Amino acid sequence: MRPASWAWCATEVGHAPRRGWRGWAGRARGLGLVGCLGLALAQSALAVQMVAQAELHVQTLAPGGPEADLPALLARLPAPADTAAWSPVALPQTRQPAPLSGIGSDGAAMQIWWYRVWATPSVAAGPVRRCALYLPRVSGGVVVVAAWNGGGWRLLSDGSDLWREQWNRPVWVERAACAGPQPTEWAVGVIRRADGQHRISQAQIGPVPALRPAYDLRLQLQLAGPQVGSLAFLALGVLALVYWVGHPRQTAFLLFALTAAAWTLRNLHYYATLPRGPEALAWFWWMTNASLAWVMALMYLFGLQFDARPSPRFTWALAAFVLGVSLLSVPVAGAPLHSLLAIHLVNAGVATLVGVLLTLRAWRSGGEALKFITLAFWLTEAFGLHDLLLVTGGIGPASIYLLPYASLVVLLAFLGAAQRRYVQATEQAVQANSQLEAQLARREEELRQNHERLRRVEREQALLLERQRLVREMHDGLGSNLMSALVLAEQGRLSRDSVAGLLRECLDDLRLVIDSLEPIGNDLVTLLAMLRHRLARRLEAAGLTLVWEVDDLPPLDWLTPPEALQVLRIVQEVLNNVLRHAHARRVRIAITQQAPVVRVLIEDDGVGFDLSQVPAGRGLRHLRERAARLGGTLRVDSQPGQGTRVQLDLALQRAALA
Repeated sequence: MRPASWAWCATEVGHAPRRGWRGWAGRARGLGLVGCLGLALAQSALAVQMVAQAELHVQTLAPGGPEADLPALLARLPAPADTAAWSPVALPQTRQPAPLSGIGSDGAAMQIWWYRVWATPSVAAGPVRRCALYLPRVSGGVVVVAAWNGGGWRLLSDGSDLWREQWNRPVWVERAACAGPQPTEWAVGVIRRADGQHRISQAQIGPVPALRPAYDLRLQLQLAGPQVGSLAFLALGVLALVYWVGHPRQTAFLLFALTAAAWTLRNLHYYATLPRGPEALAWFWWMTNASLAWVMALMYLFGLQFDARPSPRFTWALAAFVLGVSLLSVPVAGAPLHSLLAIHLVNAGVATLVGVLLTLRAWRSGGEALKFITLAFWLTEAFGLHDLLLVTGGIGPASIYLLPYASLVVLLAFLGAAQRRYVQATEQAVQANSQLEAQLARREEELRQNHERLRRVEREQALLLERQRLVREMHDGLGSNLMSALVLAEQGRLSRDSVAGLLRECLDDLRLVIDSLEPIGNDLVTLLAMLRHRLARRLEAAGLTLVWEVDDLPPLDWLTPPEALQVLRIVQEVLNNVLRHAHARRVRIAITQQAPVVRVLIEDDGVGFDLSQVPAGRGLRHLRERAARLGGTLRVDSQPGQGTRVQLDLALQRAALA
């Protein structure tokens, strides 16, 4: 439909000279296009007529199913000439009036309720290609639509194939040639049992382009919206179930998955094709209605996951109630809860009690997650009450069912609760990490203090052991020599020279002990160099020439003061033997590395001796014992007239000679 105003806009604005969009002319042209668009939309909306008044005619059919007498029905379409057969009625109609004339009283009889509606000539004026009849909701039976073509009624729509899904599908019927001086008449028929009920909303008649957006929006709200919400909930439920399989202790994820499955069953009739058999259809409706009680119980159990105070008695009572309602409402003969209204009323009463309990728990605990669940529960209860009023006629049939959208509310509440639990877990983890860090810092401080105490104890122990060692060394060495000298001096058996010699030996032994305590950095060459420096005058006074040959040696990690003293005693004892018995003119000390040992070689050019003729004494035996305590070996080679050669092998590492 293109009215004169739209033609003027197209001519004066759309075809105006193009001077660009800049300046006042461009702005005026843009505002003109916007105004024309608004005018066109307004005229399109005005072209749609809301039909609030209609005429009703009721026909009684033969007993049988909704499709049983359909061919005969279509041959007996209502005749407009029979004005007595029509009675005025207001739309929407949610509660049918008392039976009119012509309605049979047999409960098994089938009836068709005809509603005749029409559009005024002003609505149909103008060159219109197609117009449409749109009813947001007609439920309770098979819907057929006929149109008056000037000579009689012509059937335009036969809804017998989808009458089971008609309760949630809008009616849309198009026809051609709507223009004319006479009103455009339509007849909407609802075929149902005589003892049943049906609901019909206000009709809308107008051009197809004007009505189509409202019809498409209704399809999205009544069919696509519940389907998307349920499938999204089910997809997240599958993910929660997969996570729960890997983490069985996380019961909240299992309850989330079960709630998603229950919601999918509850909303299945909003987008699935219903069974054709009466028994299968009854069991299908039982499944979708009974699942609502399970949704209520699962939401309550999920909410308890965020409350530290369990309530096992009420939980078991709620489970027993849900199971009882499910069993008492099975579609078999004699079932106590065979009425859909009774089932919903019982569920609403128990849901109210559950909501009050969740509210009290949320109020006392103060947890945000439980508050989210409680709010979603009450919104679900409100949506269910709205749908119950829609079913019973308390709300006009043009409204949409809200309970399917409660799945999105529950989904958002569950996600909010899970996100809050994640945030709390993260905060607890951060707090726990802070506590662990503080505890670790305290433990580290305690360990540091214990380590310091242990080091002090070790130092004290080392000093004590070193003191004991020094006492023992001085007692066995210096003390023994002094005691021997004292005894001989008291007996008058020592000459002045002998006393001087004994005192010199005591002084040398004392110097050895002192040298062993010098910080030499585990260096054997430095240790023996100190000994060489102390003995240089004695060797020179005895006419001995000392030849000193050393190589660069690595530090010996085992060369501590006790071991250093043993090395010094061995070398000093060998040099004393050279001074006393060898009558040598030259002595050579060589220190070399013969991996894996360090070799200390002391050889002289003295008179030598026959090892086999040496009497058993403590001299050589003590030298070998000292070398063994160092982990080394001592070898003596000598022959008469060829000097003496003493070889001391010490390990570079403690295990080298093992």
